[in-house]
Amino acid sequence: VGSVTIVTKTERFLVGAKYDPELLKGKYDAIVIGSGIGGLTTAALLSQSGKRVLVLERHYMAGGFTHAYKRRGYEWDVGVHYIGGLENPRSTLRRLFDHISEGRLEWAPITEDPYDRILIAGESYDYVRGLEPFREQMKEYFPSESRAIEKYLQLAFEVGRSSRSFFSNKALPPLLARIMQPLTRGKFQRLAERTTGEVISELSGDRRLLGVLTGQWGDYGLPPGQSSFAMHAMLV
Repeated sequence: VGSVTIVTKTERFLVGAKYDPELLKGKYDAIVIGSGIGGLTTAALLSQSGKRVLVLERHYMAGGFTHAYKRRGYEWDVGVHYIGGLENPRSTLRRLFDHISEGRLEWAPITEDPYDRILIAGESYDYVRGLEPFREQMKEYFPSESRAIEKYLQLAFEVGRSSRSFFSNKALPPLLARIMQPLTRGKFQRLAERTTGEVISELSGDRRLLGVLTGQWGDYGLPPGQSSFAMHAMLV
């Protein structure tokens, strides 16, 4: 069994310990600079394989975009604030998180609807939980755009299905990955190389519908004209 030592900048820490040369004595198999999601994931997996790992963080608290802070009685997330697809313990994403955390990561279900609300020109449009409720809600808002809504959901599912083989290809040995690339990357990559705006503008001319369907772009940080449709679809 390996170990992970997390060293932060000051004594004001929630996870980790203040920098101390004594902590650095001895041999480490790996040193990870930065305790964000990627750094901690790497450290955890190395530790599980029996390595002794040191994580160095300049902030006083480890965690990166998993941080939360409080201001005037409200709690705010700096990055990740919800993740879908975890209610099924056998889903790929849930099994991945369980593996990294050795089953110790607990999830709080979203119990309130709407979980997101899009405001356009004084009108509000609610995002509700579940595929069918979401589908029906969108069709209620835009009854004449049923076909466009169905096609949008179809494309989103297409991205989800093809993403598995796309990312699996990256884990293959280089030679095998190149051989398998036409079979594993084509469909996902075609949609990933187009912007969200390009893809959805082909579905409908109703600009308000398109605005509602892309209203969560703040979650991944780029507007529809710049974001990859694959990134958008994986969030949906």
